[in-house]
This record gives sequence, structure tokens and C-alpha cells, in this order.
Amino acid sequence: MEKPVLLVQGLVKRYGGIQALGGVDFEVVPGEIHALCGENGAGKSTLVKILGGLEAPQEGTVTIDGVAIDFGQRTDPRLLSIVHQELSIIPHISVLDNVMIGDPRVGEIYIRARYRAEARHRLDEIGLGHVPLDAPASGLTLAEQQLLEICRAMMRGAKILILDEPTASLSDAEIQHVFKAVRWLRDQGTAIIYISHRLPEIFELTDRVTVFRNGQRILTKPTSGWTNEELVAQMIGRAIQPAHSVPAQDLRQRPVVLELRGFELPGRLRPVDLTVRAGEIVGVVGQLGSGGNALVEALAGLEPRYGGEILFEGASRDLRSIPAAMAAGIGYVSEDRAGKSLFLGAPIEVNLTSAILAELQSAGVLRFGTARSVAQDLARRFQVDVRRLPLPVNSMSGGNQQKVAIAKTVAQKPRLLLLNEPTRGVDVGARSEVYRELKALAAQGLAVVYFSTDLEELRELSYRIVTVFRGRIVRDVAVENTSMEGILADILRGSAESGEAAA
Repeated sequence: MEKPVLLVQGLVKRYGGIQALGGVDFEVVPGEIHALCGENGAGKSTLVKILGGLEAPQEGTVTIDGVAIDFGQRTDPRLLSIVHQELSIIPHISVLDNVMIGDPRVGEIYIRARYRAEARHRLDEIGLGHVPLDAPASGLTLAEQQLLEICRAMMRGAKILILDEPTASLSDAEIQHVFKAVRWLRDQGTAIIYISHRLPEIFELTDRVTVFRNGQRILTKPTSGWTNEELVAQMIGRAIQPAHSVPAQDLRQRPVVLELRGFELPGRLRPVDLTVRAGEIVGVVGQLGSGGNALVEALAGLEPRYGGEILFEGASRDLRSIPAAMAAGIGYVSEDRAGKSLFLGAPIEVNLTSAILAELQSAGVLRFGTARSVAQDLARRFQVDVRRLPLPVNSMSGGNQQKVAIAKTVAQKPRLLLLNEPTRGVDVGARSEVYRELKALAAQGLAVVYFSTDLEELRELSYRIVTVFRGRIVRDVAVENTSMEGILADILRGSAESGEAAA
């Protein structure tokens, strides 16, 4: 095997009494795509922070291209660049300026014309050929911003590129743009560390896989030598049971919680009818921009310019604001947990109870003991380490942050729970735990509607799947009557038969 471009030896990192890494050895060679897999909390995020110079270990060394990195400062982006799961795009400046931020070639005098041709070429390669260089980044979709982050790293020409959940918010077509760019970088000799909880991506894209568990490197071998079952078992250290089971009770006898009549969003969603009953879990699927995610956001009070009628528990409701939706008994979990769901610098226990503070006070004074007890109960329900509750939520991995965001909303005891990409960045073990909790809530009568671009998730979690294509519902069927191939066909090109019916 070729000489490693990245060599990690004996890395130890502790946070108080919690050991995040316990003597980890790890290496990557030039021109390979190396998957880093493991549950949330396995040590992947800690390793990435150390490699980027954001954290310093208590023990161990890291060398890049034979040179030891200085743990006291950011790693030179020409040696190693990271595309983090949480975006760092600055919305009010141009696409070109976002691409060039942090580029070592930019000195005190920034002459944009020098970089326009190269930036245009890289944007074209990654599937953003339609995006003007001078347009503000605020006009890009979340998926386009993710691709822009990857373009920024490509411009720096780093020897090592770390991609942390790069496709978590992308559609299938956009994922292929990412894959194309990643393979191109590999062919140029770049070493790529690829972190994803979507196992099909691991098997399709990567050359080798390393599994982390409980702060230890468990096993490294070529991707072709793994099976899906073996990889999952090594990641979680136990056999995993499928969470999906179609409810035995006849849901058609349950009361209607939500009914949409001619509901529409100008330019985004044509008039649709939809009924959701107590105890149902309805998955909404469609490519980003299809109108599926806009439907969920509108029901959460985020889209004031809607038409048609919304009936909630039999009464017509005006849900043109977030307070109106919350007052009606609707809870919402955003796909952007960092920007819209969590207070990143606040303790985990504060985040868990932040939406129900009015219930935890007497005469305007917060009952701290009660609040802590409630936070501990929520943490246990969603498999969050109770010992970490006093720590800031940004000390957690992305997947554990998502569990906190869901638990925080569940604490409000909504009668309709809305979620946008509910397990974005959540590992296979934690996904199963989230699914079980959502199904337990549904069994108690909670209606759940969520938007997802993850076809496996839709099959695993949903009782019904609603497919949206070009702003209209083209299919609404029970999960047992669907296949992943059929769903994919619908979201990519629609169903002629169902499209005519919907019209």
C-alpha cells in the first residue's frame, strides 16, 4: 500500500471524565475515498475536530505528508480542508466571495478577477453551473449551499479533504453531482475521508471503511470486503432489530386530526387534498423544490401566503404564523437544527426544556429541580447520555443534536408532530431509537407528518407515503403497497396515471 498522507497515532481525548478517543490509530493514503463509520458519539466528530486544529488531544500525534501538525492552531487548508455538516456560508455576500473565503491565495488585496475563471470551472464541475458568481449566497437552496461548501474546499487543492455528511440535505440528482466531484478529486490524488450514515453511499462510493465505536478504532478493511449486516453490527456492537411494523389496528377508524382542502402555495404547491388521522405516521417524499418540504413547513406556520383550507381536529384553522401553529397543538422539527432548533452554546438540559419553560415555573421563577428531572426523562427516552446534560449542546455530534431537537419538540406534547428530514445526520443505531420513539408516540394517538429524501427511512418509518412531484401529490398509498423503486420513479419523473388523477 502507498505511504499514508495522513497518519494518526495513539490519539487520546478526554472531556472531563468522558473519554472521547482512547488511543486511536488511523491512516489514509493518497487517491482513496476512506469511509469513517460509527454511531454518534463513537469519536468521529472528535477526530475531525482534532485533525482540523479545533481541539487538542491529551496524547498522540498527527502527521500530514510527513509533517506533524500543530494542535494549537487551525490546520493549513492546503494540507487538510473540512466540509462540515453544519454550513458556514455567509448569505449576504456573493457566491464567488463565499468560494474564496479562507483561501490562502487571498492576501490583504483581494482581486476577484483573478479567481473568476477557476471558480466558474469548479462550480460547473460540481453541478452549480446555473449559479451566477455575483449572486448573493442567500438565494441558494440548502442543497446548493452544501455544494458550494464542497466547491470552496476544491478550490484550495488540499491533500486531504474531509466530507462530514455532505449529502444529508441533497436530492438524489444532487448527490450524484457530489459523487462525481469526489471521484474527480480522488483521481487527482486527493485523499478523502467520507463520513456518512447513509450506508448505500458508503458501498457505492468508497474504497476502504474504518469503523469507530466507543472512542476506539474497531476495524479497517476494503469496502468490497464488508456486507451491510457486518458493517452495522460492527458500528453498534450488537444485532439490530427492524423498527418497522405496520400497526395492527385499523387506522381508518381513528379520528381525523388534519384535513387539507384545496391547500396550495403560490408557485410551489398546486391545490392538494390530504387527510391525516390520529396515530398515523405519514411520510412525504419528493425532490427538493418539488413542494413536499414546503407543505410540511406551511403546516408549521412558516408559509403565510397559502390558499385553501386547513382543518385541525375538525375546526378550520389559520396557521399563518408559528405561534398560531403551536397554539393549535402542532410541533415542528426543522432540518436546520443549528440555525432554527437549538441554542448551540446553551447546556443540553436547557435546550431540552426551552420550549416548555412556562410549565416549569411558579410565580415567574423556574423550578430548577423539576426542569432537570424533565430534561433527564427526555434524555433517557431519546438515548442521550444523562451525564452530558450540563455540557453545551454544540459539544455533541450532529446526530445527538438532532435527537435533542426532536425531544425538545416532543416535550410540548403536540397532537400533530411535523418533521423535516427527521434523522439527517443520525447514525443507524440512533435512527432505530428515534423511529421506535416516534412509533410509540403514534401508538398513543400522536399524528406524525414528515418530509424526507431518504427512501430507506420512508419505508422504515411511514405507515403511508405521499409522493409530491412538481407541486402536486401523485401518489398516496400505504407503505406495504410501495417499493423503493416505485417511489424513486415517482419523485424523479412522476407517475402518469397518478398525475392525471391528481390533476
